[in-house]
Amino acid sequence: MIGAGSDTVHSMRMLKWVAYLLARYPEYATRMQQQIDAVVPRDRMLYGNVVTTKWGARTFVVFADYDLIKKAFQHPDLQGRPDFFSFKLMQKFGRRGVGFTDGAVWSENRRFVLRQLRSLGMGKTVLEESIQKEASLLVGHLERTCLDKPAVMDCAINTSVVNVIWQMFASTRYEVGDSEITKYCEDVNVLFDIIQKRLFFLDIFPVLTNVLPKFILNMFVDVKLAERCLENLTKMSEDKIREHLASLDPGNPRDVIDHYLLEKPDRDPTGYLKEYDADQLYGMMIENFLGGSETTSSTLRWMILLLSIYPDVQAKAQRCLDEVVPLTRLPCLADKSRLEYVDAMLLDVLRLSSLVPTSLIHSATADVVFEGYNIPKGTCLLVCSELCQKKKSFWQKPDHLYPEHFLDENGKLDGKKENFLPFSIGRRQCLGESLARMELFLFATAILQRFKIEAPEGVTLQPKTDPFSTILNLPDKFEVVLRKRI
Repeated sequence: MIGAGSDTVHSMRMLKWVAYLLARYPEYATRMQQQIDAVVPRDRMLYGNVVTTKWGARTFVVFADYDLIKKAFQHPDLQGRPDFFSFKLMQKFGRRGVGFTDGAVWSENRRFVLRQLRSLGMGKTVLEESIQKEASLLVGHLERTCLDKPAVMDCAINTSVVNVIWQMFASTRYEVGDSEITKYCEDVNVLFDIIQKRLFFLDIFPVLTNVLPKFILNMFVDVKLAERCLENLTKMSEDKIREHLASLDPGNPRDVIDHYLLEKPDRDPTGYLKEYDADQLYGMMIENFLGGSETTSSTLRWMILLLSIYPDVQAKAQRCLDEVVPLTRLPCLADKSRLEYVDAMLLDVLRLSSLVPTSLIHSATADVVFEGYNIPKGTCLLVCSELCQKKKSFWQKPDHLYPEHFLDENGKLDGKKENFLPFSIGRRQCLGESLARMELFLFATAILQRFKIEAPEGVTLQPKTDPFSTILNLPDKFEVVLRKRI
C-alpha cells in the first residue's frame, strides 16, 4: 500500500482499490496503523534518530531525538506546512488563520492573536476568575449527572473549556448542556474524526482527489460532511462578527474580535495584507475554538482515566490538596507553588498521554542541509514527540503515571525537562500554552477536590487510544464512577 500512488495506470487502479478497501473494511486500517506504530520505533533502532520514509506519494523525514527536534524546529526553512488536503480544507482552500498557514500570513496572524490574548489576560491572574467560574459550574454539573454511577465524561468538559477562550475572543459563554454549543462540539468531534482517519489517505495520496469521483469521496471519505461541519463553525464565527460590528465601541474594545475590527482599517493594503480580511478572522476563531474544544478537554479526560487506573497517585494528590486548600473554596493559582506533587502529576499526564504524538507536520520551504542531511524543498517533517516522552533511557517509568518524573530528590518541582514537549517546541510552539496550563491546573484541581474517581465495579480500565487517530492521541471511550468527597 505504501508503494502505491505513482503515475502508472496499474498503480492508479491499485490505489483506488486501496482507498475503497480501507474505507469498507476499517479493521485493515487498524492493522496498518498498528504496523506503523511498530515500524517507526524499530526504524529508529535500526537507522538512528533521522529516518527518511515514503508514505504514499509523500516523502517524510522523521526526527526521533529531542536535540535534533529542537534544532529543526528553530530552523527558518523548516517552518512550512505541507499542502495536505486536510490543511487546505481547514483553510477553506485559501490561506487563513495560524495553525495551518506559513510565511507572512502565519507570522502576522500569530503576532496579532498572541498580542491580543496576552492583553486579555492569558498567563495572568486576571483570567483566573473566569476559569474558576467555569470549573465550579463543571463540577456542579458532574455532581448532578454523574455521581455514584458509571458515566462518560461528555461534552460538558468541552463546553467549560471552550467558554474560557470564547469569552476572550467573542465575549460569549454557553451554559453546560446548551443545545447550540453541544451541536458545535459535535461538529468539532466529527471534523477531527474525519481529518484524523479517512482524510489522511487524501493527504498522503493527493492524486486521489483528482481520480476519484466526488460521490466516492463523499461516500467513503466524508469530504462533504467535513465541509458541512466546517461551514457550521464558520457560520458561528460570522454571526459573532456581525453582532460585534453592530455594537462596536472604538473607545472600549471588549475582546479579540473588537481589536481586530479596530486594527484592520490601519493596515498596509499592499502585499499579502490585502488578504487580511474577515476570512482571516474566521480562521483564527475556528482554530481557537477547535483547540479549546479538544486539546485541554482531552487532557482532562486523560487525567480522569489515568487517576482511576492509579488510585495511589490520586490519593496522594488529594492529600496534598486537602493540606493546602480549605474545603470552603476552590484551588487557585496562588496555591500552585505549594501543590508541587499535584503539578508534577499533571505534567506526567501530559507526558504519558502525549496528546499530539507527532506535533503538526512541518514542511521544508527551501532545500536545506540540516545536521549533514539533505532535505529537499517540500519534504514533510515528522517529529516523534511521543517517543521522546516515553524514552526508556530517560524516564524512570515511561509507560506509567509517575509524578516523581518531575520532582527532584527533595520533592521540589522540576518542570523543565528534556524529552518533554507537550506543546511542541521552537517557532511554532503552541501560542496558547500559558492559557492551557492555567486551565489544566484549575479545572483538574477543582475535579480532584470534589470527587474520588473510580473504575466501575468489575471493570479494569486501560489507557488505550483510538487506533485510527493520526493527529491526536484521544483516549478510547471509557466510563468512570465519581464519588463525592466534599
